[in-house]
Amino acid sequence: MTGRITEQSRQDYLDAMGIQTWFPRTVLPNALAHRDFDFPEPVTEPEQAQELTAREAMLALGLPEHTEQPEPVPEPPVRPTLVTTPANQPEKSEPKTPARVKKNRPAPATSKFRLVTLAPNDECLVIAEMPHSGLNQFTRFHMRLLNDILRAIRHTSQPDLPMSEFVWPLGNTGLIGQMDQDDHAATDAVCAYLSNQFGLARRKLVLLFGPAAARFVIDPERSFEELRGVQPGLHAEQRFAVSHGLNELMKLPNLKAETWKDLKPLLNDQPSLPKPSTEEN
Repeated sequence: MTGRITEQSRQDYLDAMGIQTWFPRTVLPNALAHRDFDFPEPVTEPEQAQELTAREAMLALGLPEHTEQPEPVPEPPVRPTLVTTPANQPEKSEPKTPARVKKNRPAPATSKFRLVTLAPNDECLVIAEMPHSGLNQFTRFHMRLLNDILRAIRHTSQPDLPMSEFVWPLGNTGLIGQMDQDDHAATDAVCAYLSNQFGLARRKLVLLFGPAAARFVIDPERSFEELRGVQPGLHAEQRFAVSHGLNELMKLPNLKAETWKDLKPLLNDQPSLPKPSTEEN
């Protein structure tokens, strides 16, 4: 018989094999209660960096400790003599006091974000940033707004469009806990997820709504304002279009004018974009 493993170990194995799993965030009305999951304890904040003296730093680095020499017994004063230094010989500089060394420097903060991915048609991919909290779901109102945007840029959309979520960071235990989870690692993870699940490279148009969707798909070193608008993608036939998040557009309708300004250049690429079917009622 095989031994039982914890839920977290199972999740680590599934993640290492590239299998996506999701957990319920809320309990739906009249639904059975979900089983308990073995989630890791929250990570405590790193301790503030402590300062070491030069002696403590040498001991921490494994260097030999220099023992202090006893103070010499003062000798009777002698008559000083004048000593001159040649002009071409530099004077000896006094040894400098060793600087204090800091340890336990806190690591940079890990970005937290949640992306919702949809494929409205074979040539278009939508990545929309949503609030990191699980209470803010992608609703039918978000879908209605997205369909309006797709129609404005002359793209089709399928009914009952399935969607998928990507949440960062992944975790802090097991194999995942040993991974770097900085912004560059987040970009690699997002691109690998989009490539494996949605064929990122074969999409001719990638719509990125929200700062996290833009930065962690294109370049984490650039700001959201730099990335806004239409720009080349991974190959000559691909375009990245960046604008405000759908959640922000619903809360601040005045941003819709800026979003249209960001996406309007897509109309110039109509030969490479799919056209909606025109059916008479």
